[in-house]
Amino acid sequence: MALYAYKNGVTIVNEDNWNQPLVSQPFKLIYAGSQRDAKAGAGVTENSIATYNYAARFTLIGATDIGRVEMELDRDGDGADLTVQIRSGLTSGNDGTLIKEVVLPKEFISLTAGWVSIPFNLTGLTAGAYYWIVVIRAGDAANKIDWVGESSTDSSYPVYRRSGSTGTWTTGRPAMHFKVFSNDPAEDQDDVIHRITSDTAYATYEYDGDGLIEKIYRYIPPEDGPAGGIRSILTMQMSGEYIMGGE
Repeated sequence: MALYAYKNGVTIVNEDNWNQPLVSQPFKLIYAGSQRDAKAGAGVTENSIATYNYAARFTLIGATDIGRVEMELDRDGDGADLTVQIRSGLTSGNDGTLIKEVVLPKEFISLTAGWVSIPFNLTGLTAGAYYWIVVIRAGDAANKIDWVGESSTDSSYPVYRRSGSTGTWTTGRPAMHFKVFSNDPAEDQDDVIHRITSDTAYATYEYDGDGLIEKIYRYIPPEDGPAGGIRSILTMQMSGEYIMGGE
């Protein structure tokens, strides 16, 4: 049973919904994992998600799963929720196949550019195949998310964009910054980055320089879509090396 936040006029008040939070829910852990492909660099070009949809290609090297994806993002004003998809078979004239879509709450994105991790927990993919990170246009000139990238193109990491929700993509765009990780915990890559509960709710763990949990970001959407729901950021209270609480 999926786990959703309560919402007036939407959530049915019955024993299933009321009893669900009282018991442990099925969950999956996503670890730091191994980096399978990436495009990064010194570029600081900001690409507004309020203006265009973007698609960036990567190769799933040496793995058949994607645990998580990192993107370099910043928020302007109040921002806008970022919808991120993984697709296969995308071309300039064809959107290909949607594999999974995840919503990143705007509150979890900083006003200054930084790397943000997004959970996907995908398995059964094809090693060595091309896949695409697609972000959906949202926001306005004052309240938006920027995807940071380079000022020049990279033929190994093509980027497309378009202003509409359908139609032909414009090719030959400058490269975007991203990192793709498989979910394979091992020494030095075994920090838990995300916990997904009942396939719908997730938590993201942020660590300090000593490897201790510093913040926990929690998102549980309501049943009727991604807007609203529970969006909380817990900052840990420490006593030396020990977590004493969070608020």
